[in-house]
Amino acid sequence: MNENQTIDQIRTRLEKFIEDIDHVNPDEVSVEDIDEWIGLLDQLEEKVKTVSTSTEE
Repeated sequence: MNENQTIDQIRTRLEKFIEDIDHVNPDEVSVEDIDEWIGLLDQLEEKVKTVSTSTEE
């Protein structure tokens, strides 16, 4: 996967994350939901670091 595809994938996953957060009823959010979102953000952060590292080389 090239850098542009990776960036597009990150952008798509982040947009989905934001959309999911926007449509959540705060009264129905569980700790498990929040843990899942944090895990997704961690994955996205790692992808961004990978892209950043490859562009610096």
